[in-house]
Amino acid sequence: MKLDAEQTGIDASVRWWNSIPAKLVSGLLLLTLVAGATVWSVVAKQQENLFLEQRIHEAGITSSIISRDFAEPMLGGAGTAVWSALTAEAAEIVHKNLAIRVFVFLRDGRIMAASDKGAIGSRIEVKGNPECPACDSTRAGDFPASAAVTLPSGAPGLRVISPIPVTDVCRFCHQKDDEARSYVAVDFDLTPLARARTERQRSILIMGLGSSVILVVLVTLLFRRLVMRPVEALMESMTRVAAGHLSARTKILGKDELALLGRHFNHMAERIEDQVDRIETAHTESELLYRLVVEASKSLETSEVATGVARVIMERLSPRRVTFFLECADGGWICATRTMVGGGSVEYGEGFFEAEIALDSGRFRKLLQGVPRQLVEEACRVQALRDLREDSELTVMLPVVSESRLLGLLACIGIPASVRVDDALLNNLGAHLNLAAVNSRNYTGAITDSLTGLKNKRYGMVRLEEALSFARRHRSRVGLALCDVDHFKQINDTYGHLAGDAVLKEISRRIASCMRKSDLVARYGGEEFLLILPEAPLDSLAAIGEKVRLAIEEAPMGLGPCAGTVSVTLSVGIAAFRADSDSGEILMARADAALYRAKKSGRNRVVIDAT
Repeated sequence: MKLDAEQTGIDASVRWWNSIPAKLVSGLLLLTLVAGATVWSVVAKQQENLFLEQRIHEAGITSSIISRDFAEPMLGGAGTAVWSALTAEAAEIVHKNLAIRVFVFLRDGRIMAASDKGAIGSRIEVKGNPECPACDSTRAGDFPASAAVTLPSGAPGLRVISPIPVTDVCRFCHQKDDEARSYVAVDFDLTPLARARTERQRSILIMGLGSSVILVVLVTLLFRRLVMRPVEALMESMTRVAAGHLSARTKILGKDELALLGRHFNHMAERIEDQVDRIETAHTESELLYRLVVEASKSLETSEVATGVARVIMERLSPRRVTFFLECADGGWICATRTMVGGGSVEYGEGFFEAEIALDSGRFRKLLQGVPRQLVEEACRVQALRDLREDSELTVMLPVVSESRLLGLLACIGIPASVRVDDALLNNLGAHLNLAAVNSRNYTGAITDSLTGLKNKRYGMVRLEEALSFARRHRSRVGLALCDVDHFKQINDTYGHLAGDAVLKEISRRIASCMRKSDLVARYGGEEFLLILPEAPLDSLAAIGEKVRLAIEEAPMGLGPCAGTVSVTLSVGIAAFRADSDSGEILMARADAALYRAKKSGRNRVVIDAT
């Protein structure tokens, strides 16, 4: 998978002129051109010199032959007839294309015979003239002599000068030192030689360029296969790792140094991934435990702890479903459930959690839907972490245990593989849940009436002072109601205390069902109940009292272990808080006075203090 700069945050592209192959090809071309030009110039120069030497040698032989042929007519003297014969013979030589121009000149430079008659009678300089090499020499060893000249047509030419040899017959007329009485100059056209040289240079250039192209192609292909493919694979993997894909590994191609580099990179990437996994796991663990501590410190009440734990687990571990059971201080249990799409819910149950979950009722099966029963049983039996991984998802069963007693159970279903979770994190989580459960039970037990499950008097009085302080600061309303069960002593005396306890539990349940979420119900003592009603308008207090009274009167109450039912009524006294004059004790006294008047006036009624 290719990653662009937007995905990685890294520009991994290289402009073609900055790429290694481009630089390599450029370097090879430059080196090849320099080497080719050098070789070409050297070889061309050598070949040119070779061919020129060969041509000079051939021209010297031709010139020597012509000079010997010209020597024979001159045996009869040097008259006009001789020069004419030599001129005709020179013209014949040129006509046969054996040379471009032929002329005979004396030692003083006078031209006596020539293939070009117009040159006869003219003179050439014989001393120090580069076009007349060795003309001022008398040594036979200096001839034939050659020099480069420019022909009348402007083409490059070669002039070879040979002396007309002096024979024995000639010695009757000439002195010994007059060995060279005249010279033959033969001009040859070097245009074919230049043309051949150009053709050779072109051939060498074409062959050099062709060889260079083939060399560059072969080197490029080899470099591409042996170097660039491993480098590109390594660069691709490095880009992916830099973008956060720590599982990326490079493909090992071959057994050379680059392959060794790739293996080292893969080893390094594995180490980095392992370290990052540990860091992410530690980060997930620290965040999870920190949030649990924060949630547990907000409220130690069992219901708040259970819902807070479920919410934190859902936020940090992202399972498809989280279910958290926790036993309450009064022996009942609470189950907080959250899902990715359905939000959260809370359910309550009676009885001790350890005994109830062992029964495997339909209610527990529904709450633990999607979890193998065997996994639940094993986690509860061994009281230790149990997990199951299926389709890259993790299901965790984490029991909450205190002093070898099962107080709760955390079920996380479908934790995705992208969330770093290990046994150390889960066991640490279990230790914190155990601590939170024990603290919650102790705190809830301290503020809860063990019989009715309502808050106790001490807790109620603390909350009353808090409500009154808030009302003073914000100039808000607070209502306080005291409720007393009418003739409750007769129930105890007639049916026994167990029946009385059953009636108190039912009364507590009915009163709590009439309250708002912001209200507080506490058992004040015996058969008396305290109701704190924040933000309750004065004109609604009577209606609230009547609602509670009717909830008690409307239906007989069961006597628990005793057979039958009994009708119960309730007297209610209510007082509204007056910020300018009331303290907690004064407000309680006013509500108590209203309750007393309700009792004195016939019971089963609501009286509001209007003083």
